[in-house]
Amino acid sequence: MDQATMRQILANAQSPDATTRNAAEEQLRQSFASNPAQHLLVLSQELADEASPQVQVRELAGLNLKNHLTSKDNQQAARLANDWMALPPELRTQVKNHSTMALASGQRQVRLAAAQVISKIATIELPKVDGNNHSQWEDLMPTLLSAVVSPEATPQGMAKKEAALNTIGYICEEIAQLETDCLHAKSNEILTAVVAGMRTDEQDLNVKLAAVRALSNALEFASTNFEVETERTYIMTVICEACNAPNDDVKESAYQCLCRIAELYYEKLPNYIQTLLEMSLNAIKTQSDVVARQAIAFWSSVCEMEYEFLSTDAECHKFIIGAQAFLIPVLLATMAQQEDGQDEDSYNKSTEAAACLGLVATIIENQVVGFVMPWVEQCIASQDWRQREAAVLAFGCIMDGPDDTLLGQYVDPVLPVLFRYMMEDSEDLVKNSSAWTIMKICEMAPAAIKDDKVPPYVEKMMEALQSAEPATANHLAWGIHHLAAYVRGLYDTPLCPPNVLSGQFTRIVKALMDAGDRSDAAEANLRANVYEALNVVLTTVDDGTRRQFLAPVLLSELGDRLNKTFTMQVLNADDLNTRSEWQSYFCGALQTCINNVPVEVLVQIDAASQMTMADKFMHLFLQVFSSQNTTAAQEALLAVGAVVNALPEGGFDRYMAPFGPMLVALLAAAQETSLCLLAVTTTSDIARQLDAKMAQYTDPISQTLLQTLAQPEVDSQLSQVHDYIKPAIFSCFGDIAMAIGAGMDKHLQFWFAALQEGCKTAVNLAKELGEPEGYDEDKRFYLNALMEGILDGYTGIIYGLKSAAKQVPAALDVFLMNPVALQGCLQLIHALANDMDKTEGVLRTAAGLVGDLADTYGPKVTMHLKTPEIQEVIKQATESQDSETRDIGKWSYQKLSTAG
Repeated sequence: MDQATMRQILANAQSPDATTRNAAEEQLRQSFASNPAQHLLVLSQELADEASPQVQVRELAGLNLKNHLTSKDNQQAARLANDWMALPPELRTQVKNHSTMALASGQRQVRLAAAQVISKIATIELPKVDGNNHSQWEDLMPTLLSAVVSPEATPQGMAKKEAALNTIGYICEEIAQLETDCLHAKSNEILTAVVAGMRTDEQDLNVKLAAVRALSNALEFASTNFEVETERTYIMTVICEACNAPNDDVKESAYQCLCRIAELYYEKLPNYIQTLLEMSLNAIKTQSDVVARQAIAFWSSVCEMEYEFLSTDAECHKFIIGAQAFLIPVLLATMAQQEDGQDEDSYNKSTEAAACLGLVATIIENQVVGFVMPWVEQCIASQDWRQREAAVLAFGCIMDGPDDTLLGQYVDPVLPVLFRYMMEDSEDLVKNSSAWTIMKICEMAPAAIKDDKVPPYVEKMMEALQSAEPATANHLAWGIHHLAAYVRGLYDTPLCPPNVLSGQFTRIVKALMDAGDRSDAAEANLRANVYEALNVVLTTVDDGTRRQFLAPVLLSELGDRLNKTFTMQVLNADDLNTRSEWQSYFCGALQTCINNVPVEVLVQIDAASQMTMADKFMHLFLQVFSSQNTTAAQEALLAVGAVVNALPEGGFDRYMAPFGPMLVALLAAAQETSLCLLAVTTTSDIARQLDAKMAQYTDPISQTLLQTLAQPEVDSQLSQVHDYIKPAIFSCFGDIAMAIGAGMDKHLQFWFAALQEGCKTAVNLAKELGEPEGYDEDKRFYLNALMEGILDGYTGIIYGLKSAAKQVPAALDVFLMNPVALQGCLQLIHALANDMDKTEGVLRTAAGLVGDLADTYGPKVTMHLKTPEIQEVIKQATESQDSETRDIGKWSYQKLSTAG
């Protein structure tokens, strides 16, 4: 495709006519698919072509080019990077040259698009070095830095300087997210160039703004400079000058730099904190909202750092304690500067001040009361609604700080005022903030609410749930949620005794369900949080109420409501989502009810239908699965799990014929991680419930579990994800083995092979984490889960073999005769002997498995168990601070000693 054709297609891709636009987008896809290299080259030519008549077309060319270089999906981004590097070097050079030329464009949109393209290419090429330690784009940074340090003294030169600074900022932002030091060699030059663009003698505000933003992204690479006092002081001076620039965008970005410095170089701030305090307090009081917000955000960043340091052994300079007398009054005054028409979704300096006050309270704890409560007491009865709302909000903000005893003396006199404002105040914001503060009291200081005050306060919350604005009602639902959680936590018995909520229990349930039925309950997430609160309230039921209300009334009503969802009219995706949401709520509430009703309620046969209550619910839950909505299916599966755990042993067998195939389908749904994981854990529950009866259902279940294990995408994404399928499957093998005993014979070779592969993965991952700079928190978390799951699997199999040996004495020998069985588990135990980062659960399970092997096989395995590594594991267990681990370690040591 030539450039003229591409230009026309890009123009059509912006057409308001959907048919034209869709056709153009399809042409772009086909062009890239047929000849990717030519497609990217032509896009870059259009981006760089100053003769092109439409700026929007050039900008779109850059956007398309960028999208072929990166993706938000990590795996797709890696594929695109490989595709780019696979292109001929000379073509890549042409694309890069065109993109760099576009930085000098007379059109700002084009320059910004070019900056983004260059940053994406740089992210791919800069980390890749040759044998001479040269990157794939070695001249990029010198070119950019030259444009900044030695610009042409023309408008075009200044525009290119701004574009180069933007590009440097984008590159630093991208590279900082990668595990590479490819910019460290250039960091000093980058900082010198960027800081030069921030000096007071820089008259071009666009350049200054680009420089400040670039510095914010480059600070990650300034660690060496911050170690040198003169360089550090120069950087801080230039930033402070930018904080007082004659442009709000520059000032805002400069304060963002200070936030970043607080995060990266907190320990270097003592010499500057007094100046920063005076400057930021002045900005909060006198500058525009956007600047004041960022000045407050600096102190929020300091709070977050000090909160982290105070919970560890790291040195904390206690800046907040030193600043509290000056900072808190300014925050309180700022909280009373709300905008007209402000609501809880507003974002301005008053809301930022409130958030900062909450963080300050977590640092100075009890000391915050002396600064805040006199102001609250003075302002809470003010005729000025702004003062009134700020006082109410301030009281809620400090709830996370002081101890309950100190808060208690204020809660009792303040709560009646809050409820009055929540019900009667003329300002919606005061009502909403009052409800929020009531919620915070129920969450953080419920013990301060006197027992005799709970019923009237709950009464008011129930009343307001029906009439208040959705956001306000949402806070009250959370208030009931927290109050019920507190009441449940007072008792460690399976069932609550009569308690402070018992007298209103049935009415609270009705009030919550009525609130969920409100026509506006979809707003502010009210319906979802109402049902969350309902589930917590249900756990506070006492025996009398569960027999008189929960079993005969609420279970039936929830079942009827769930049944009616299957006849809801579904005309579009919104209708389908609404139905699935209702099914989720009802299944969740049913699960909680099933967990709290007597078992006889579930198994009693109804004379008219000849069905038990459990029969009726299982029929409903199976219908929910057919809706093919993941969230609803998860809630239905949890409810099925409640039935499994509630029925007498073997009682779930009657449902396996219809439910078994559904369970197998869910086990295969590895792409839906949470749902698949839940299906695995439910399988374990069913195995324990059915015991030997599980054998007749194991073939398809075992086959599917093994197939899911073999899928490469399973557990491939570990970053900030703790829903792991493989560890649960390994543990599930053990649960099935314990249940079916001799029936596992035909599955063992496959389970052993899978466990052996799991051991290899765990051992290799442990080695990787042990390498210099190889530690990764997410991988560490996964490794612990993986090891514990594998050890659970081996333990369950040994128990299952011991059970099988009662019928077939030779069954025990299977473990020793299989070459990968004993070898696999011992390999893993040896690996974790020197692993100092293993969890208590891993250590306990490993020590228990050693004891089980010694107890089961005696002299046959002694030579394998008395290795230094295994002795070390037992030693660690016997010396553990955890009593359960210690007891298991001592038991295992005894079994080893007597094994022969």
